[in-house]
Amino acid sequence: MSRRRRRLPLPVSRAPRRPRPAPYDRVEILARWAGCAYCDGPAEELDHVLPFARGGRDVAANVVAACRNCNASKYTHTLACWATTGGHAPCVCDS
Repeated sequence: MSRRRRRLPLPVSRAPRRPRPAPYDRVEILARWAGCAYCDGPAEELDHVLPFARGGRDVAANVVAACRNCNASKYTHTLACWATTGGHAPCVCDS
C-alpha cells in the first residue's frame, strides 16, 4: 500500500513574492534630479533617503537619483550619518 504525502502550503515567509509596481516612475525621478542628489555626478540608480532597514517607505518622497558609488557607500545608513563621514568612511551610528 502506497502512502502519498500531502504537500503542505509554504509558510508565509517562504511563499514566492509577486513583484509589485513601484509607486513612482523611475525615469521621471532620474530626469527630475538630472544627476546624483549627493555628488552631482551622473545618476543611474534610485536611492531611498531613509533606507528600508531604518524604517523608510517605498514612496516618491523618499526616493532620489544617485550614482552607483554614492548609493553603494550609503547602503543602509541614514543620510545624516552617512554625510558626517563625507560618504567615504563606514558610518558607526546606530540610528
